[in-house]
Amino acid sequence: MPTQTTRILTAHFFRRFFDNDTLSANGDTQTSVLRALIITAVPGLMTAFWLQTHYPHRSLWGIAADRYFFVLYAFVAMGAITAFEWDMLFPDRADFLILLPLPLKSRELFYAKGRALLTFLGLFLVASNLFALILYPGLSTTRDEYYVHTVAVHAIAVFTAGIFAAFSMLAIKGLSIALLPDNILRWFSPLLQCFAMAGLVLLMLLFPLVGGHLQSLLEGSPSLARCFPPLWFLGLYEHLNNPAAASPASASLAAIALIAIAVAFLVALALYPLAWSRQKKRALEGASSVRRSSRHFFSNLLHRTLLRHPEQRAVFQFLSQTITRNTHYQAYIATYAGVGLAMAFTCILTFHTTHNPARPLADTLTIALDTTGLHALLPLLLFWLVAGLKTAFAFPVDMLARWVFPINLPPTSPMALPAAKSAKTWVRLGCAAITAVVLALLLAIHWSWWGLAIQTTWGAGLTLLLPDLFFLGRTHIPFTSPRLPGRTNLPLTLVTYTAFFPLLVLSTVQAELHTESHGATFLWTSITMITAYLILRAIGTLTQRGILGGFPDDETEDGSQTLGLLPSTQS
Repeated sequence: MPTQTTRILTAHFFRRFFDNDTLSANGDTQTSVLRALIITAVPGLMTAFWLQTHYPHRSLWGIAADRYFFVLYAFVAMGAITAFEWDMLFPDRADFLILLPLPLKSRELFYAKGRALLTFLGLFLVASNLFALILYPGLSTTRDEYYVHTVAVHAIAVFTAGIFAAFSMLAIKGLSIALLPDNILRWFSPLLQCFAMAGLVLLMLLFPLVGGHLQSLLEGSPSLARCFPPLWFLGLYEHLNNPAAASPASASLAAIALIAIAVAFLVALALYPLAWSRQKKRALEGASSVRRSSRHFFSNLLHRTLLRHPEQRAVFQFLSQTITRNTHYQAYIATYAGVGLAMAFTCILTFHTTHNPARPLADTLTIALDTTGLHALLPLLLFWLVAGLKTAFAFPVDMLARWVFPINLPPTSPMALPAAKSAKTWVRLGCAAITAVVLALLLAIHWSWWGLAIQTTWGAGLTLLLPDLFFLGRTHIPFTSPRLPGRTNLPLTLVTYTAFFPLLVLSTVQAELHTESHGATFLWTSITMITAYLILRAIGTLTQRGILGGFPDDETEDGSQTLGLLPSTQS
């Protein structure tokens, strides 16, 4: 039986999954838990209600597609939740430094953290599948089947899919901690989290494509079906429900699913104590790092061009160090970057169908690149990068320690606005890096020089325009403004993601294709982007000077108490 100390530690570690110092220092854990569980449960509930009108006359492959959705959602939901809590899967440095000096045993901490982690994953596993588990079997059970049997099969398929996804993420995180040195793990872990989120979102976005070709995948291309882990658990679903009517590949996919979940569980179980020990050792010994001199070519170039004033350099370094050291901000950026990468892969990947005369109902599928979709890479990736950075910048680091900025850069200081513009410089450098990567990819697949010139022009234009659009009129320094209650502009957010985003991508793709076939529009495109940049810059300047109205989230609390000692506060 767990002791009182273990129960207290378990409750503490459980709250740590929901306590986020970038949101609130005194957040209500119960409210956060209920909100998160409800959000996770809604998709399965709404899908089950929507499917009511499609039964009992649903086709066999339509039923298979519905089952695939529920298996896929359980897989993606549990994988995404575990990936988002990437740095909370193991105790962090603060946990060890605060708790180990107390009269506590290491095994108590280990046991409590394990209980909290399993409770956290179990709650979301049940929440993401509970309503669909009750409703959907009632729709799909035929007269020759039993409701209890259908519920049991559905539960086995979706729960094993979710458990495999969660323990796979846990095993990957444990493996990286156990094997990688500190200097590599520091930058590799956020990248790993980003690609994990991208892969999970990509699987969800590919549902219409995969669900519409299930017959071809399971009967004509079983080797390709083995590349999609959710299809393993669909095979388990079909094989357990009715082995006689299931496709021939279902048995092999079911076997792969059972082997995979056993391997993921055993690897995670074996690596967790080892990774725990490595985390504890790092916390007690401290992170050793060599301070690199900032006097290298890139820093000198920035200081001579974009960051000419000490205030600008200070804010720029503050942003860089905060992003690279704070895991909460890395989680937000990794989530947004993962969504962008997933959408990009969805645009550039497509299935080609090859007819098989011997089996006309089971066509062979191959994966290929979509040339038109390649034009959407830049606007997709740049939009989600800027949106992710804007979201991260909006959360404060530590409101008690932000006094240094109002004291040294009061609002009336002539250097307050240029220093705040360092955020745009930081964002533009990230956009320039993304543009360079995309151009290198297009060059590697032998894109034409004319097409590369057009992509370069649009990359440079979006690098200039998007930061000005997202940060229009904002003058405060990122990470230093409080999250005021009721200041979230929901209509503007909905317009940004439901109207502006698709309009940006579609118009950019159409403009690129039109310019490739009509070279005369290249000059007009460049002039239009430069004009738009100058207009946005003028609007931003007028807003910062108070001539034009600002935005609701620009309103902050009163400035720091300076006692009238600063020249800007004296009458």
